[in-house]
Amino acid sequence: MSPKSTPAPHRQQAFRARLALFAAALCPLAIWLISSGRLARPGETAAWALLCALLMASAPGRWMRPFAYAQLLLLPLTLAWVGAVASTGMGPSIASLESVTAGAYKEVRTALEVVLRAPGFALTAGATLLLSAVAARLAHRQRWEADGRSGLLFLVLLLPASAAVLDAAGLHGFARLAGPEARVSVPWLSHLEMMKASLNQLVMPGAQARDAQPVRSALGVAPAFRTEAGVAVLIIGESLRADALLKPGRGPGSAELQRRLDDGLGVRLPDACAGGNGTFIAVPKLLTAAPAEAPPSDTHRPSLLALARAGGAKTAYINNHEIWVMPEAGHDLVQKISSTETNSYDEVATEAVENFIRREEGSPSLAIVLHLYGQHFFYEDRYPSGLFEPEPAPASPSELEELRYQRAAEYGAQVLARAARMLDGLPTPAYLVFTSDHGENLPSDHNGKRFHAGPVNSRPDTLVPALVLWNRAFAQSGRQHRLEALQGTALITHHDLARAWLALLGAPGRLTPAAEPMTWGSVTAGLPAGPLRCGDLPP
Repeated sequence: MSPKSTPAPHRQQAFRARLALFAAALCPLAIWLISSGRLARPGETAAWALLCALLMASAPGRWMRPFAYAQLLLLPLTLAWVGAVASTGMGPSIASLESVTAGAYKEVRTALEVVLRAPGFALTAGATLLLSAVAARLAHRQRWEADGRSGLLFLVLLLPASAAVLDAAGLHGFARLAGPEARVSVPWLSHLEMMKASLNQLVMPGAQARDAQPVRSALGVAPAFRTEAGVAVLIIGESLRADALLKPGRGPGSAELQRRLDDGLGVRLPDACAGGNGTFIAVPKLLTAAPAEAPPSDTHRPSLLALARAGGAKTAYINNHEIWVMPEAGHDLVQKISSTETNSYDEVATEAVENFIRREEGSPSLAIVLHLYGQHFFYEDRYPSGLFEPEPAPASPSELEELRYQRAAEYGAQVLARAARMLDGLPTPAYLVFTSDHGENLPSDHNGKRFHAGPVNSRPDTLVPALVLWNRAFAQSGRQHRLEALQGTALITHHDLARAWLALLGAPGRLTPAAEPMTWGSVTAGLPAGPLRCGDLPP
């Protein structure tokens, strides 16, 4: 045997190490076979997954250990990617990551619980962890030598693989080889996308500063109109999709709301296209009447409540959400009911509104914004346990998820009915406008998505209800006719609803619905969010 030749056992050990690295790189992709997620281009995703795995396994000998160590170090990111696909049916994005991490501690913990319960996560994550550890151990023990054949294969694969990063250098034409779906649907490409986005934020701190949401102040806002007498309430729900507002036969809340509409004490406007499919995008835009197609940072204008205060109203900002999504001081009442660890049902928040109205009795004009606890997952935490009959058994996890969501929505209808009864007891004109921050994807949608705030918008997670209720004194005032322009269209926007709330309060000008309803988001995995036609939203 020549001194320069490699013994057969040594070659076999090197092959086993490369095979282990290849298997560890492919293993996370198994979650697509187990979860409910769908791929528009499964062939392209599979090809890029194979390319990434082969690229790692064919690296020159001196690079094998660093590659194996890097795969082990990136394991937290890889498991997070597996969890995102298992729980939402989509790969992660910077937007979805910020949506989770910007929330309250309890919401972050809830998201982790959802991931751990997701079908296939434990199996895929465990296998990935084991294979990554085996690959690192084998690569560490191996005495690597140059291998011309594997080095040549590595160079051949490196050319198309570079397409995943060359867009950062401005070579967008070549970068299109890696399609947008593949960039979030293959873990190693997803890691690159997240790293590029994070690097972009680091090198442009000015953009981050402009996007920050500090505590706002309602003081010093110039009067734009004089508020009319009465009580105006804006209620923002959480995760209530358009088709879940009220359902015949679902419960007393739905029935009571329908009776009010039949009696002329309210109107259900056309469904609204939310400002985005996540709370931290949609709520600040709604509260500042930002244009529907505006980016999340375009909220540097007076809030609706600040305009009401400037117009002479006594104002209250009451929050039953886990955190202040858009904190604002300077109102007559600023009250946070729920905390990151202790949550109150929404009927308690309604009582807080009643208390403010009672406290300010005699004030000619009151304006109130109430952000509800709503119908966010876990749905069974959003309504009193004794409100409904015991859950049927046996029932599949999907059936229980649908049932619990509808029960949370029915409890929400009962909360709205209580708020309407509160208006009925007032002698002055009083109205409330209700909508939700965004919707929700459910198993019955069969779209491969779950929950909301993913990198791809859908009709279920972006279309929300739009409801206006009033008392008899308001009906006699005739102010409800200002809404007629919004009733003859197929779809409105959060921007239209914000302007409607102001119009009913006395803001001048005629309401006209958006000619082309828009939102902020994307319908293609991997593409950055931007202005999006609501008519283009997929099911």
